[in-house]
Amino acid sequence: MSCASASTTQPSARRNTLRSELYEKTKQKWCLRILVWLVAALVLLGVADSCRVQEDPHRTLVQGSLQELDDSWTLETDQQAVYDIPESMGESLMLSIRSTKQKFSLVLRAADGQETVFYTYDPDSGPAEMRLFAALPEGAAGKTLVLRCAEPSALSAMLSSESVLATQTKLSSYYFRRSLYALVFFLLCVLCAVELGVLMVTMRSIFTPEVCHQTRVMIGLMLDVGIWALTDSELLALVTDRANLVVFVSLVTFSLTVPFVLEFIRCTVKNDGWLIRLPQMAALVLLAADAAGWLLAGQPMLWLLMPIHITVIASILAAFHTLMVSYKKNHSGEVRNILLAFGALAAGTLLALATFYSGYRDRTYAVCYCAGLLGFLVMLGRIVLHRIRQASDEQAQLENYKNLAYVDSLTGLFNYTAFKYMKSRWPEHTDWTYIVMDVNWLKQTNDQYGHRAGDELLCCAARCIREAFYRAEDCFRIGGDEFAVIATATDEDAVKAAVETLRRLCAEWDAKEEYPVSIAVGYAMQAGRTMTADELFMEADAAMYRNKAEIKKAVGGISR
Repeated sequence: MSCASASTTQPSARRNTLRSELYEKTKQKWCLRILVWLVAALVLLGVADSCRVQEDPHRTLVQGSLQELDDSWTLETDQQAVYDIPESMGESLMLSIRSTKQKFSLVLRAADGQETVFYTYDPDSGPAEMRLFAALPEGAAGKTLVLRCAEPSALSAMLSSESVLATQTKLSSYYFRRSLYALVFFLLCVLCAVELGVLMVTMRSIFTPEVCHQTRVMIGLMLDVGIWALTDSELLALVTDRANLVVFVSLVTFSLTVPFVLEFIRCTVKNDGWLIRLPQMAALVLLAADAAGWLLAGQPMLWLLMPIHITVIASILAAFHTLMVSYKKNHSGEVRNILLAFGALAAGTLLALATFYSGYRDRTYAVCYCAGLLGFLVMLGRIVLHRIRQASDEQAQLENYKNLAYVDSLTGLFNYTAFKYMKSRWPEHTDWTYIVMDVNWLKQTNDQYGHRAGDELLCCAARCIREAFYRAEDCFRIGGDEFAVIATATDEDAVKAAVETLRRLCAEWDAKEEYPVSIAVGYAMQAGRTMTADELFMEADAAMYRNKAEIKKAVGGISR
């Protein structure tokens, strides 16, 4: 009884364990799906909300000089700084400066002390954390530019934000050169993503679901980081007034990098553990919170920036741990390559964060991050292409195996297995014709000339059959010395002509070879009759045996 009880309890325990594991996996997937749907909804609402805010800079198209003002401002008070514009700057000037979502104004002060306010930034309607372009009034050269902020902290931040004074043409050229890396990186990512997408669509039939998912994640990651690089640079500020939309898209794409990277690692090492899922969910939660804050407050939740960066660092550590465990377990070359790729990404990311928090506010942090991403994407691209090539090779090998299964190795015609498959497709066609053939005197050839001569006789017969009936895919070797042709011919004259061609070809070979080349032939045509494939084949087979008997009497070539 105890043995019986143990044997029944053990399967029950295993079933309970499997149920609990399945429940945990299902719970993880549904939690992630709900979170993704929530983030998607908030992001769409955020994009719609961002589109409502427009900047209205005054722009000019003239040549002129350019002056970086970072070290040229003079503090008058803790809320006001001034810059004396040289006479040599010329006319039609424009100031480029980054906002800090706090109220400020730009004032032009004449030599007699008279002030003219020519630009006021309203935090309730202006773009957040975006570079602004303010046109100075004519005759500004030789006067004093005044930057007046409502808060001392805003003034300090704006003075360190790379303010530049020039004409728009000079500004455009200046920022284009500074952001050229972002444009190149964006175009490279889009090009690679499109190529991968085309490859996936054209070769979808040979991809396993795992390779398809991995390729989709890779495409999403490439587009995501490419869009981030473009929106984080100053290029779009030169061509669009949708400043809030640009900032919001930059925030979203940066936050989505972590889920994409971790998803690629998860599907590669086949690890569904919480060590990978938790940072994914944390990144999505922070993105949802930021999007919700944007919708409610009309500005990014800047206090979430540090938690997002902490999540990035935690994701790096979690991914490294997962990859190291997988590599120690399997010593996989693919996992080793991902480790190397992730090392490049981690180095670029950590260097970018260090630069960002050091107060060095030019584009160094973005260049470092893009360099790490580029190394990461190149290595991951190699892995995906290797997977694709592997899937293609497996498909080619499978096709080769299919050919081996359906092709007769001696004659090159299809074999009996292929013949049965064609017969099974009988209901799909009407008015089929069977031609059944049998090679005469094969046994005598084997006995008198040897089996090599017998094989040559069969190959010779196969060549004659293939040439007489044109389509090799309709010709089958269905037995030792038996052949068959399946055709959809409805014209008996055409069938008779093909049989006559076979007779002529056999006669030509018979004249050249030592051994006799002779084939008995019989055919049967459906011709609108209601009959099965087997019945039609039996009729053709009977006709072939009648012809074989006639040949034995004639002791010569084929006669019907």
